[in-house]
Amino acid sequence: MLLVVDVGNTNTVFGIFENGQTTPLFHKRTVTRKDRTSDELGLFFRGFLREFKIENEMITGAIYSSVVPTLNPILDRMFLDWFKIEAVRVDYRMNLPFSISYPRPYEIGADRLVNAAAVAIDSPGKSIVIDLGTATTFCVINEKPEYLGGVIAPGLKVSMDALTRNTSQLPPIVFQSPGKILGDSTIESIQAGFFFGWIGLLEGIIRELKREKGQDYRVVGTGGLVTVIDSAHPGIFDRIDPLLTLRGLQILHQMNS
Repeated sequence: MLLVVDVGNTNTVFGIFENGQTTPLFHKRTVTRKDRTSDELGLFFRGFLREFKIENEMITGAIYSSVVPTLNPILDRMFLDWFKIEAVRVDYRMNLPFSISYPRPYEIGADRLVNAAAVAIDSPGKSIVIDLGTATTFCVINEKPEYLGGVIAPGLKVSMDALTRNTSQLPPIVFQSPGKILGDSTIESIQAGFFFGWIGLLEGIIRELKREKGQDYRVVGTGGLVTVIDSAHPGIFDRIDPLLTLRGLQILHQMNS
């Protein structure tokens, strides 16, 4: 079995792939804690695995992507101590299913490389990959396939938290469509601002990317809130896959194990 882990600034998502399967046996999402020790992480993963009757020795491979560099040596130690394996860490210098046409490839986030890998293998062609995470990232991949670059915008949850944290009278909200643009309450007004504001951000950046690169690029969406946006406002994405990052990790492990 393969353990895949995607460490983001806000959340960490992980899952288990059985040999030959392209969808995870299970996956979980947890808050990223930068102060955890390797032993704490080991106990944490063991608890989730045992819930599915998986013992540590059943894990024969591991790969992780991380945008939190301070956690990398902790993860490496955890995999060695608790699973007796040397995990693969995603890096732009590894074997990738695409080439990179980008002046500063070392600046590309590991999560963006992973998403690009999944799209390049599972649905090759001209693609704009959007990940609604701590930041909202857009990655552009052409038909060769070749990674051309992208756009980084503020993250939805970060922006929502910043608004409620820095204003005295605005309450926290749940991100969802209010059904109409003019709210009948403060909460509905905030929901309308964020929902339709983010629709405008996505559609505007997609429009400019297609104007610059060509209209024949399809749009692939992933991230925790992509299903909320797609169900309430279909038409932005040609394809959504909340588990795109985990699939990309599996592909990169196959190419680099």
